[in-house]
This record gives sequence, structure tokens and C-alpha cells, in this order.
Amino acid sequence: MIGMTLKIEMLNGETHEAPVTYGVASRWEDQHPQTSVSKFLEDMKFKQLAWLAWDAMRTKKIVVKLFPVFLDEVGDITFIPKAEEKSEGPPI
Repeated sequence: MIGMTLKIEMLNGETHEAPVTYGVASRWEDQHPQTSVSKFLEDMKFKQLAWLAWDAMRTKKIVVKLFPVFLDEVGDITFIPKAEEKSEGPPI
């Protein structure tokens, strides 16, 4: 989850990208102590994903409304995987 970016699409047409940092992931764990990250990724819940996006946006200094209002205004949230680095060496 760390190193991934969330793409957040709002119902009003705005789109934002915000990274999942160690701080964001740690605060998510504090808010969801009964759910491990692996369980979250395996059986994702809308509210938990929305909270992750909400906090990631706040951390990136994007102005967001209080969480209950944010829930009513978010349209879609998707993960953008961390780009895999390609190693370019000399031809063999």
C-alpha cells in the first residue's frame, strides 16, 4: 500500500491524485485497529477506502470537507500502482 497513489474522482468532476505515505497508512491503522492492511486489500470496504483517500488528500494539502460530507461527494477511488523501475544494463 505504501508507495501507491490514489486517484480520487469527485461527483463535481474534480479529480485528484494523492500518495499513500507512511503517515497516511499509520493514521489509517489507528482509525481501523480491527483490520489489518492485508485484510483490507483482500476484502476492501468502501468507508475504509474513502477514509484512506480523504486523509491522503489532506496530507497532500488538498482542501477537503469533513469526512461525512466527503463521503457524499466522492464518486470513485482507484489505486494507481507504484511504477516498477526498469533496470537497463548493457546488452548481453
